[in-house]
Amino acid sequence: MIFLKALLVIFLFSNMCIADDFISLTDFYYSKNLNNPEKYYKNYSTDNIIDYFNLASIYKEFGKNEKAGEIYKKILEINPKEARAHFELAKVYYFLKKYEEAEKEINFFLNTNIINWEVYFWWGCILLKEKKYNDVLEKFNTALKLDTRKVVIYIKIAQLYEQRENFEEAVNYYKKAIAADKTYTELNKKIARLYEKMKDYINSYKYWVIVNNIDPKDIEANEKINYYVANIAELKAKLDEYNKELKQKREIFIPPDKKTIASGEIPIIKIGLLKEVDSISFKCGGDFEIRDEKGKFVLKGEKLKEYNIDFDSNRVFLSFNNEKLYFKDRIFIMRQNKDSTTTIYNIHHGEGFYWSEKKDTTYRGDFMIYAVNKKINLINLINIEEYLYGVVPSEIPTQWHKEALKAQAVAARTYTLRHLDQHRKEGFDLCATQHCAVYKGIYGENKKTNEAVDETAGEVLVDKNGEFIDTFYSHCCGGHTQDVSDVWGFKRIQSLKGVFDGERNKWEFPLSPFYFEEWVRSLPDAYCRATGDNEISFRWIRYFDAESLEMYINKKETIGKIKDIEPVKRAKYGALTEIRVIGEKGIRNFKFDPIRNILGKIRSNVIKWEYSKDEKGFIDEIFIYGAGWGHGVGMCQRGVKGMAEKGKNYKEILFHYYLYFYLLALF
Repeated sequence: MIFLKALLVIFLFSNMCIADDFISLTDFYYSKNLNNPEKYYKNYSTDNIIDYFNLASIYKEFGKNEKAGEIYKKILEINPKEARAHFELAKVYYFLKKYEEAEKEINFFLNTNIINWEVYFWWGCILLKEKKYNDVLEKFNTALKLDTRKVVIYIKIAQLYEQRENFEEAVNYYKKAIAADKTYTELNKKIARLYEKMKDYINSYKYWVIVNNIDPKDIEANEKINYYVANIAELKAKLDEYNKELKQKREIFIPPDKKTIASGEIPIIKIGLLKEVDSISFKCGGDFEIRDEKGKFVLKGEKLKEYNIDFDSNRVFLSFNNEKLYFKDRIFIMRQNKDSTTTIYNIHHGEGFYWSEKKDTTYRGDFMIYAVNKKINLINLINIEEYLYGVVPSEIPTQWHKEALKAQAVAARTYTLRHLDQHRKEGFDLCATQHCAVYKGIYGENKKTNEAVDETAGEVLVDKNGEFIDTFYSHCCGGHTQDVSDVWGFKRIQSLKGVFDGERNKWEFPLSPFYFEEWVRSLPDAYCRATGDNEISFRWIRYFDAESLEMYINKKETIGKIKDIEPVKRAKYGALTEIRVIGEKGIRNFKFDPIRNILGKIRSNVIKWEYSKDEKGFIDEIFIYGAGWGHGVGMCQRGVKGMAEKGKNYKEILFHYYLYFYLLALF
């Protein structure tokens, strides 16, 4: 990061000269109207170069590239050797389709010792637009040599090969991009189409299935899958063989026994595994009883035999041995051997996310099944400690330090008990998805995390009144957690104030527009700082072309092609809490977590962006720079790792992220 570090030194030095009322101007950047800081920075009389960078940063966020370019030119009038201004001006020219001017600005770096992957990346982007294909690959490859983890490079190389109709290499580089950052799920659709162009229908089908697993409502994916199955004989034969093998595996599979925890005072909770499905198939590792809605014994079920639950004539029925047993309301499946487990076929995990998959999943506990809207719900009845066995390893890597795992166990236990009414109206306590907590039954379990649950058995965090506190957590805060009142609009909660995720905070929040831009593009020293292959959980860049951007936004609101995306409100620690999207068919505002979803399920709301438009005024490319992964409220899981590695125990870790609480053992 020679380029970035060198520039930061310059700017930090110049910042010492800023006038006393600079902070008041920064405050406007975090107001309810982000047009305010533009007015103030624009009229602010100063010779300080940092104010120009602040104004340019705001212009870029609002897509006003012409105005941003004017500001960078003013900076270069003051200091013709200001490297950062040359670099930003090159990008602005690129966004304005002024490629010759952009290339001239990039040439500034040829006579300097500043070497950075970004310089070569943007140089390659400029040459790609100019169709100077012989030089493009050289620049992108140089960028890759300087940093192999920047996914945008792979995507641009894929675009190069796609333009040159080398579809095989385009597929290869799109796959490399996905391998480096699996959140780029929209690339699966591009790969599927390219395989189709190559007449490789088997691989095209495979990628359409991936698209469908992530988004079952994707019309194009469903149409392609149905067409291929109906018309490609080779594919139909492969699917028949796969289904035959799957049936054989299911027949010989024995759900394993798992030693149960004696219930005693441990609460039994209800976890929604399947919601409004057409049918359910299962196999139990031990004999079980079927009971009706009143708990009355109806039937003894046999171990290792497959049973099906369906809906017919407004009633739920159990089918086995070519017989049907109808129930008025609900069915209970109660194990006779409490150590036995049950396998439920074809559970969909992670719908909407890159880890989406459908697989047979085995669970501890008993079950309740009932009808809703002529569909079927499946509920797992399980004690909270055994539930945590399946949750904790889904929330935190099992190879991390034991104190980190114990902190996660206490936070997850407290969160579970605090939120037991989350799905009360639907007949259960919590769901098994990311909405509540990812729960994958015994396949999610791990010896180390089970030990962490056992060693903190019953421990929870409570306030002075003995009430469970809110123990929200996310994968990575990016260096500073967020105030819950800022990012979700909740009332102020003492235990969930934002904290710097480190020992020495050299950044003064709230940050000015330019320094916030630096925050999301640099690697500040924090507990959660990640490098190497894990860097993308700490700092990342998300790129979208027009098609992908429109696809994500129009899933939520049909507003057609996108003209502008504007920030509306930002929390004091950087999270964007409201944006305005201007489309050809209307204008929509989005608040809080949905912002991440409509912008392609980006990792966090701590973001800055820059984008270009086509000749009709619609966004054709957008680059989003982000910090962290998740909502950033409460405990930072990657920060937990960093603290544990520095010798902090799980209680010290919890006291860092959650304020004003007591640690209590319930049982």
